[in-house]
Amino acid sequence: MIRLGQTTHLSGPAGAFGKSFSEGQQAVFKAVNDAGGVNGRKIELTVLDDGLDVARAVQNVRTLIGKKSVAIVGVSGAGSIEAMVPILNQAKIPLLFPSKSTASFTNKVVPYAFAGIPAYPDQAHAVVGAAFKKSGPGSVFLVQTASDQSRANLAQVKKAVADGGGTLAGEVIVPFGADVSPFALRVAKQRTDYVLFTSGPSETTKVVQHLAKENRLPRLGILGLTTLPGDTFAQGTPTSAQRLVYTLAATKPPTDPSAKECNDALAKYYPDTKPDYVTTFGCMDAQMVVAGLKAAGDDVTGPGIVKALESLKDSQASPLIPPVSFSSTSHVGLTSLPVVTVKDGEFISAGTVPVPVGS
Repeated sequence: MIRLGQTTHLSGPAGAFGKSFSEGQQAVFKAVNDAGGVNGRKIELTVLDDGLDVARAVQNVRTLIGKKSVAIVGVSGAGSIEAMVPILNQAKIPLLFPSKSTASFTNKVVPYAFAGIPAYPDQAHAVVGAAFKKSGPGSVFLVQTASDQSRANLAQVKKAVADGGGTLAGEVIVPFGADVSPFALRVAKQRTDYVLFTSGPSETTKVVQHLAKENRLPRLGILGLTTLPGDTFAQGTPTSAQRLVYTLAATKPPTDPSAKECNDALAKYYPDTKPDYVTTFGCMDAQMVVAGLKAAGDDVTGPGIVKALESLKDSQASPLIPPVSFSSTSHVGLTSLPVVTVKDGEFISAGTVPVPVGS
């Protein structure tokens, strides 16, 4: 038996995300178990709800350590991740591929913490540079929601704009759940070439709808990070704006042929859950975990998993993402990410974009 643990928000304001992400993961683990397990050993996953509360998440981690979990997988919530990393590092239990990557362990190596995707500031730098190469340099307006990475996002956007020969036209920070109208007016007033959103899908969708209504969409592109793709944005984006969308994604779209294995597993084990970007993200995350466990062979311990992951080079851990590589000097698996656009209310694949860590 391979015991894995997870603390995530199954309840609270972000409960829908936590539930869908976890079900995407669990569908993969159940399918692997039904096929004989990992190297002949079944996966046992214990899932605990933390309601996006840091104190509960920390207590859950201590409980999971007591249950002899060999790794903690798929947690989300930046504050919880920051709090549990030192605990897990001391216990020599790996944290594997949380849904949010923080710079505290993506831009430096923490022995028992591994990230699947680069941190948001690196993503912001990458998508601006890629958009400039695709459509030419220009003016960029940055729209964010308040987070501990807002300042770093802004710094990386400034760097990317300067490196690419563009200009930064301005920035707004939209509070979660706020009326976006006054912020959208500030964006619309500039009429820039690009608007980059590091905000969540709900706030972003409302701003884009306002810009379209006022005929003030950016000239060249609506850019986003892996926080943006999802049904809320794809289905809420006006037709006039869809051609401008160019956003990074954690995985290829759930409608892509590469998602068939995930969709089939979800349909079998969670038939009432509709495949979307969150379930597909969870599925991809679980596929990466399975690749690490397979590489560990008979040594499925904390140190054994770390050693196995650090040996993975250009491994096609999931068909939904580019090949992943880890090493003793880098615990971030992906240095490129899928990029998607929107057509007829659905995301479609549009290649990949390099995302160097610490860019």
